[in-house]
Amino acid sequence: MGRALELFMERVSVEEEVRKTLREVLNRPIKEILSYVIMSEKDATSMYNYLYQKIPMDYAKETFKKFVEMEASHDRKVMSIFNSLFPGEEPPKVPFKSWTEIFAEKDFRLNTVKDYLDILKIAMDSEILAEKVYQFLEERLEDPAHKRIMLELAQDEREHYEFIKKEYELCSKIEAEMSLKELVKELMRDKKSQ
Repeated sequence: MGRALELFMERVSVEEEVRKTLREVLNRPIKEILSYVIMSEKDATSMYNYLYQKIPMDYAKETFKKFVEMEASHDRKVMSIFNSLFPGEEPPKVPFKSWTEIFAEKDFRLNTVKDYLDILKIAMDSEILAEKVYQFLEERLEDPAHKRIMLELAQDEREHYEFIKKEYELCSKIEAEMSLKELVKELMRDKKSQ
């Protein structure tokens, strides 16, 4: 199997696993859904912190730093809702992997533009999934303040998605242009050697 096909299949596998987990999570009681969200927000904070530390581009670095802060605040907000609904209880362990655990199992690295694009694609998928979970919770929760918080969190996830999508599109375009330039250089070298 070629490397491109292998990478494509790996990405599809990650997406399928995340979607399957989401379907299963949304069929659980609110307590478990909130526990899953708390776990996922902590993991998202870790992933954006990883990108913040590893990315060499200053403009993206600052945005990822802001994402780290936002995801940490999401965790606190969801924990606050959990505590108000289930006073004195700790979020139970849930039998699901968060999207970042699935991501980590695939052992993605940040060495090439392709690696960065793969991470951005998974991050886009995760932001859409997070947005859907918050929208689902907003529909199920009764307290108007909790509903408002869920809508705000869903909007934050949408904004993250939009930024990551722009970054993905920009880097994809640059990668395509660089690849074409490299191909032309290689063809010119080949032609000269004949």
